[in-house]
Amino acid sequence: MTPNAVLTQEMSEEARYEEIWKLVTNTKGEYALSKIQAQILQQEIAKGNRGIVMFQTFAISIPYIAEFYREKRFLKDTFQLPARATELPYQPIPEEKWEEIKKQAYAKIGVIKT
Repeated sequence: MTPNAVLTQEMSEEARYEEIWKLVTNTKGEYALSKIQAQILQQEIAKGNRGIVMFQTFAISIPYIAEFYREKRFLKDTFQLPARATELPYQPIPEEKWEEIKKQAYAKIGVIKT
């Protein structure tokens, strides 16, 4: 078996599983993350990001992480993840659209922005 075939087989095996990761901050905040969310956070830490990772309804400040570990691994569709653990990363509003929103807001409150 070629190395690529072994890697492909391992990846397909890994795709059958879901994971719950636990993140605890030094302020005692606890977050349950899905496998994808944990991978996003791991990637940001590995790239040297020392800021905040945004999700749709919560943010994680990397410098305040006290613990980060996998709590549970299971076959997909055998356990329901919490709603927060299925959120995708936050996507900021495109700059052009944001400028239009600001322009409309300034017009409503009577502020002229140059």
